This record gives sequence, C-alpha cells and structure tokens, in this order.
Amino acid sequence: MRKSALVVLVVIGMLLAACGPAMVPSAAPKTETGETFVIALPRIVITLDAKGKPGLEGVALEEIAKTFGMALDLSAYSVDPAYVNWMTNSNIQHIELRQTGAGLALLVNGALMPHIGWSDSSLNQLTDLAPLLWLRQDMVKKFVPIVSRLGLDLVLKFPAQAGAKAIPYAADQIALAGAAPAKDPASAVVKFEIKYDAQGVPAILGISAQDLVAMGFDPNLPLALHPYYVEMLQLNNVQHLEIRSKSDGLFVYINGTPLPNIVWDGKMLGSVADVVVQLYQTVLSEDYAKLIKQFAPLISNADVGIMIHFPLAKGAVPIPAKMH
Repeated sequence: MRKSALVVLVVIGMLLAACGPAMVPSAAPKTETGETFVIALPRIVITLDAKGKPGLEGVALEEIAKTFGMALDLSAYSVDPAYVNWMTNSNIQHIELRQTGAGLALLVNGALMPHIGWSDSSLNQLTDLAPLLWLRQDMVKKFVPIVSRLGLDLVLKFPAQAGAKAIPYAADQIALAGAAPAKDPASAVVKFEIKYDAQGVPAILGISAQDLVAMGFDPNLPLALHPYYVEMLQLNNVQHLEIRSKSDGLFVYINGTPLPNIVWDGKMLGSVADVVVQLYQTVLSEDYAKLIKQFAPLISNADVGIMIHFPLAKGAVPIPAKMH
C-alpha cells in the first residue's frame, strides 16, 4: 500500500510539473446553487513508444513502478504497434483534447478540428432529454455543472519520423476562438420540413412514404418511427426537432432550444482534409487528394435546414417552430 501511494504521488507530481499553464474553463466558478467548483490542470502528455506502450511525459510508467519494486502491467492500455507506425509514417505527431468549459476541442498536430461545443442552455436541454437516452435525469443534472467547470488538456504523442521537424502544440487560446462564419454566398441551400403522424409515418408537403409506395415508388428510406418512440417523444413533450448546418457548425434544436453542437468552419474542415490526405497518402492519387482538399471546406458553406415535427400529446400547448 505504501509503495502504491508513492507511485501515485510521483505521478501526481509529474502531472503538476507538466509544461504549460492550467486550462482554465470559460464557465464561471460558481454554480447555480452558489457553490464554487473549478478544476483546471496543466497539459498532460501521454507518450507512446514504437511498441505502443504508454508513458507519462516521456517516462515509461512501468519504469516508475520498477523504481519502487512494483510490477505494473499496462498491456491492456497499450496501442497496437501497427497504428503507432501508421501515425509515425503519416507524420501525425500528436493528437490533443482540450476541455475548455465551453466544449471539447480536438487538435491534430496543433491544428483545430471540428469538435463538440456547448452552452449552459444546451447542456440543460440535454438534461431535459435524459429520459429519451435512458439516462437518469437527476444524475445528469448533478453532473452538468461539473462538465462546464473542468479544464483539461490531454495529449497523445506518437514517435516522430527520423529527421522530422517537431510540430509545436497550438497556442492555448486557439481552442477558445470558436468558428469563423463564412462571408461568401452559400454553396448550396437545402431546407424542408418533415411531419410525422401518430403511427410514425413521415410526410413532406403532405406526401407520405406510403403515398410513394402506392404510386409505385419504393423510397427505401428508414425514416419511419415505431409508434413506441412517437409515444416517448409525446411523453417528453418533444414537439419538433431542427437540424441546422451553417458555416460555423452543425446544430440541433429541440423545441427551439439548442443541444450541444458540432463546431466547424472552412479552416477546420480544411485541416481535416489535410489529415486525411496525410493518413492515406500511399493509396490516394494526386487528383483524389486535390479533390478532398477542395471539397471539404465547401461543406461548411452549405445552408441546410431540416425541421421535423412530431404529433402533439393530448392537451399539450403547441410550441412555435421556426428555423434558425
């Protein structure tokens, strides 16, 4: 027990000595109940060697344990060497997750990728929908204030190529900058509404999937809902759901209130294209690589809105539906 405690203290000491300032979450430290809660840790770098064994700040955890005469088996946490070799050959030096309090930012080689973002209202809406996700609403409500008040920065670092120039980590503020909306006209505009009946049959402009079948068309689209799910939506007063794709992200609204969203812009999607080309450079032709790099940023500039209406429960007060 004493040896285990010493190992834990050494690991904690290494974490506290990690480089970089604490990632302070953007949320206020005080919760709605007036209690103060905030945890902000410095960057934690988990390294992988060529065999996929993990270490902390370049020191193998097994070696730390051996120093105290302990045996530590990390085989269950090791990564397949084939994946490590793939990252090395593709010059993917590090993948980083930053929990900023307003989202979970993803960075590859210091470049910001599309990631999850949230606000207080979107987290609260997620709490309201917990029963639909088979989660205990009371427990989700207790953990939501913690999520927005954690500041974490985890890096998974791979062995570098021989002779490759080291790629620095991104500046601390890059994950907090948010998406930059496009100024150019939309590359495509797609907007329509879907209405479900009590049996879970969808219809667009009054034309249902059953109407298409009766006309000899087989839409073969798995859009129908089982009546059980329609009833569940009614019990939770989910009247409409909106899916909205804009130049600064992909958004989902329930009854007009946002859920946590995907944050993106043209630059982030361009970074995704660069990473894809790096990872598959041995099988992609130059033309395909060029096509991927040209197509990815166009996705962010598409103006897409889909409003889905569900039947109201008996006695429910209608909530106005309007696309954002």
